[in-house]
Amino acid sequence: MTTPNRGRENGYRRRIAGAAPDADALYRFLECLVGGGAAAVLFLLSLPALVELTSPLRSLSPMGLVFAFLFVWLALWAVIGTSRERMNG
Repeated sequence: MTTPNRGRENGYRRRIAGAAPDADALYRFLECLVGGGAAAVLFLLSLPALVELTSPLRSLSPMGLVFAFLFVWLALWAVIGTSRERMNG
């Protein structure tokens, strides 16, 4: 169990109300936005092929498209975040 006195030793920090967000949180937010934008562009460019692939699902076709979009978004977000961490050491 982490106590308030030993919290910093374990990597936990207390956020102060009104304090500016740290740079890591800003980078994660930007990674999310860039991954989502790139996923949207890829999704729109490949939409005709994706619709054809999911058409046998009939009523589940829209859900298949949503899952494809979310998978691409999360995959791109992970790749962007991992590459940034590797570049920074």
